[in-house]
Amino acid sequence: MFTVKILLYAGNSWLSSPLVFIALGTIYLYLTRQSAGNFFCFSTMAKAATKNTYNKWFELSKISEHVPIHNSNLNDEELGYFLAGLIEGDGWFGKKELHIVFSENDSSLAYLIKKRIGHGNIYKIKDKKAVRYICKNKEGLSIILSLINGKFVSNYKYEQLIKHNYSEDFNINILPPLMSLSLDNYWLAGFTQADGCFHISVVKSKTHKAGYSIRLEFSLKQNDVLPLRLLYNELEMGNLSQYHTGVWCYKSTGYKTAAHLINYFDKYNIFAGKYVDYIKFRKVYIMITEGKHLEEKGIKKIKSISSKGSSETSTQEI
Repeated sequence: MFTVKILLYAGNSWLSSPLVFIALGTIYLYLTRQSAGNFFCFSTMAKAATKNTYNKWFELSKISEHVPIHNSNLNDEELGYFLAGLIEGDGWFGKKELHIVFSENDSSLAYLIKKRIGHGNIYKIKDKKAVRYICKNKEGLSIILSLINGKFVSNYKYEQLIKHNYSEDFNINILPPLMSLSLDNYWLAGFTQADGCFHISVVKSKTHKAGYSIRLEFSLKQNDVLPLRLLYNELEMGNLSQYHTGVWCYKSTGYKTAAHLINYFDKYNIFAGKYVDYIKFRKVYIMITEGKHLEEKGIKKIKSISSKGSSETSTQEI
């Protein structure tokens, strides 16, 4: 779901967080191992790594209003990185079977992957707005393994392959994870497709001329912290936090981070409903670089894009 959040703003502190607001937590900079000073995080036993996320709009990088042509015909190398990220985000390997969960809004992508692999089935998940792609066919699994081998970034899914003897059963040398993340391939696109969220927040503010402040939020949640830490280190922006439940969250609300993400996702596209969310995110960033977020008319337009979409988003071919 893609909605507008109306939040309260007080001074330099946002009264919003992906964490639970119960007790005053502590924020650390992992790279410097020093206290983050004036930043506060309200959570239950949560720690966060935080870097500056506030930028002057007139100093932001400009991007073209023209959205690059959406590429759904990925070559094997591109598809391999995308699938690796997708599986690390919301997939798992059992004994001679692969499961990948998709949001209901992204179900068209599940069918696209099924068509590309040539094997597998798609099922509606009961009582959830989601579908599941399952491949148990040996030929299909062999195709998937050949595409993703050596492209995982962390150990978790790699260890599933080792545990279930995929090397022996499919006569393939399962390569170890990269333990690194690059913004020069489709891995992050696949990972974001599974676990990412683009969100536009319209926040009430007494210190802004139009009465509102606009935040462009990008977030990823995972039990495995390594992919999120690798992204945090690669971007050197945003914050890395842990819920009291143990789930980790990378989140950025900074315009500068948004610019970096747009440069990436314009080249390495995502699909289906998540692509629509991204186009909205992108459109509002352009409005911010033009100063339209400081005008009442601009605020109304941003709210409309967030909640209902616009001609710029509804006409995109996905």
